Amino acid sequence: MYSVGIDLLNNNRFEKIKENETFMNNTFTEQEIEYIKSKDNYNGTIAGIFCSKEAFLKAIKKGINNYSLKDIEIIHDENNAPYIVLHNELNSLYANNNISVSISHDDNFTTSIVLIEL
Repeated sequence: MYSVGIDLLNNNRFEKIKENETFMNNTFTEQEIEYIKSKDNYNGTIAGIFCSKEAFLKAIKKGINNYSLKDIEIIHDENNAPYIVLHNELNSLYANNNISVSISHDDNFTTSIVLIEL
């Protein structure tokens, strides 16, 4: 059995987020923040990571207030492909599940889809 979550965001929503340290530190891990700052397409990068976190929560049928967004970490491998690392309670609940994530960007929008094998 599979569960899927998808999210779509306007990249402009993140225009001033980089300057909001409280939001950044409450939403993203240190590794995610380093990755975001390393990219020229800041708005699309932050939107992709945020979309992936929301898509994961939708796939597990939970709202954004059920878990810390920092417990859902979006990492990129040597080929720049994203994957999800879970922390704390989420790791305990879903450590044995296969989880796939895909992120897509255009000039104005970013989308992410998460597929979990239950």
